[in-house]
Amino acid sequence: MPIRPLFAWIIALAWPVTFCTHALGDAPAAPTFNSARYMRLAEVRVGMTGHGLSVFKGTKVERFEVEVLSVLRNFNPGHDVILVRCAGANLEHTGSIAGMSGSPIYLRDEKGRERMVGAFAYGWPLMKDPVGGVQPIEYMLEVGERRDEGGEKQRDEGTAARRDEGGEGREVLASAVRFPSSTFHYSPSRFEYPPEVQARMGGADEDATRLRPLGTPLMAAGVSGQWLAGFAPMLGAQGLIALQAGTGVAAAATTNNAAAEAPPFVPGGVLAVPLLTGDIEMSAIGTVTDVIGDRVIGFGHPFNNEGPVSLPMGTGQINTVIANLTTSFKLGSLTQIRGTLLSDQLVGVSGRIGAAPAMIPMEFTVRYEDSKSPRTLRCKAALHPRLTPLIAALALGSSLSTPRELPQYHTLEYELNLEFTDGRTVRVSNTMVNASPAELFYEIGNPMLAAAENPFAQVLVRKVSGEIRVIPRARQATVVSVNLARLKYRPGETIKADVVYRPFRGDESILPIEVPLPRDLPDGTYQFSVNDWRRHLEQEHSARPFRFNAESIDEVFAVVRDIGGVRRDALYVRLMRQPDGVAIGRVAMPQLPSSMRQVLLNAGRSDTTAFVSSTVTIIPTHYVMDATAQFTITIDRNARVETGHRPGDAEPAPPRANEPSRPNPGAAHERPQAQPKDKGTHDEP
Repeated sequence: MPIRPLFAWIIALAWPVTFCTHALGDAPAAPTFNSARYMRLAEVRVGMTGHGLSVFKGTKVERFEVEVLSVLRNFNPGHDVILVRCAGANLEHTGSIAGMSGSPIYLRDEKGRERMVGAFAYGWPLMKDPVGGVQPIEYMLEVGERRDEGGEKQRDEGTAARRDEGGEGREVLASAVRFPSSTFHYSPSRFEYPPEVQARMGGADEDATRLRPLGTPLMAAGVSGQWLAGFAPMLGAQGLIALQAGTGVAAAATTNNAAAEAPPFVPGGVLAVPLLTGDIEMSAIGTVTDVIGDRVIGFGHPFNNEGPVSLPMGTGQINTVIANLTTSFKLGSLTQIRGTLLSDQLVGVSGRIGAAPAMIPMEFTVRYEDSKSPRTLRCKAALHPRLTPLIAALALGSSLSTPRELPQYHTLEYELNLEFTDGRTVRVSNTMVNASPAELFYEIGNPMLAAAENPFAQVLVRKVSGEIRVIPRARQATVVSVNLARLKYRPGETIKADVVYRPFRGDESILPIEVPLPRDLPDGTYQFSVNDWRRHLEQEHSARPFRFNAESIDEVFAVVRDIGGVRRDALYVRLMRQPDGVAIGRVAMPQLPSSMRQVLLNAGRSDTTAFVSSTVTIIPTHYVMDATAQFTITIDRNARVETGHRPGDAEPAPPRANEPSRPNPGAAHERPQAQPKDKGTHDEP
């Protein structure tokens, strides 16, 4: 049976899979094409003139002029784009503007009538002239519809959200995700952007010769510029331009008075998709193309091109337009949540005015070691299988920089709690040095992604909370060498070793460790290694891959908890035994007789995995270590007992393994406290 790899946080960035999610409420049905209001693509002629509508400051819809230059046939497969030149509203200076996406374009026909032909949606970077592409309205009116094999139009199916008395969603987007494989595989991450995402961060996306959808500005208020810049590549891979901005006048307000103050949805008005509200606000900004009854269509290009969605939708305001040599953009904010975005397709988005979908609460309490007053950040996030994990990681990072930026060298001690819609919880307790956006995403985003992106059930997060302690020094050290007293042992003896480590900006110290050998260890040679937590995970993945596999949603959460339970501030001492283990699913059967092992491996089960039995001893330390050392030791029950020597003895130096030091910035000198009672030894998970 084939295995579909899910590489830790890669899915959250590449995200090529379209989810089979259901929206809150029915998807909007397309209105009948009104020839008195709309102009078909077939009627468009080169040289036609007209105007467009958009907001460039505040909430006032302003007019700009347009002239048809050409029609690009089959620009997107099966879809044409109208090429226009714009004038007025300072567009000669700014060119096309990110945030204009969806601005309605009206053309004057031979009878002098001005009818809507589409939405301004495409542009080139580095343009000298305000030229861009218009998405035809006849395509956009079909957003929210699908066609069956016979060509008959049908409405997208949707399911109503069940809300409790407080209005929170209990079952939202609950449909299963279907993959071609029935096996979930979780692989350790090394905290670097995957090739798929790197390709979307630059290269072709930066090609100034390519007409492309205008970027969607993501207005972030209350977010540290340092963290926003760190997450910008991940957000950019989703077509979002991360910008520091201010809050709206009534973001997330629900009272009738607040709603009355907010501008209504109108053609050319601001269309905001709030992803986060509260102490931190993040809203994607575009433009309304048209309003038909309680239906709103806009953008003229996809938000994420997912089909049915369920995201909050609101009106907004624009602070100003920033003219930029690459691509100009609007600065703005949400003013009022006023409905639900229900459909997200290639040619635009569509939603309904009225009730908004539930948003999930997030709360992070940050305590600085040198301050007695903790800071708690509270906000609510849109519920989305891919965006919510990313937003949660960014919110967590921003909470660490409120009310001051993180020190350059620091240590985080954290307890994170994730509650899911099916009642499950995941708790992450660990230590991190000099936190990066990718590492924060690895810790808080991975469990959410695994729960949402697996072949068994789509389980979404319901609440995120955590407490973080910030220590203004980095407790990090590099292992310089590991010294063994000898390389030959009898079964049941204890390996004694000295770990020589150097804290960042500290003096070398020695950590003595003792590792008891199993009494039933057969004679032979074995690999003995001392590793940090990252290399420990890599060795686990290589030696015992079944630990990273799941064949049910229960096992998915078991894998997540296993991986999340690996402490960073520890050393992992591994004795590689023999390739004598067999796992059925995630159930390990180590040290089997060869005959039984062959019977199980030849039984024809697809979930049978051969593996190498290992004994792992965990040595807690006070540091996040950078360590790897490997030895080959010999087990001989008839070996002569020898007395080992420590460094400094008059005898010859003991066996020694080392690695060139690769210190990361971090760590004042503190002696690790590793007592025998703190050690944990296990043969299998």
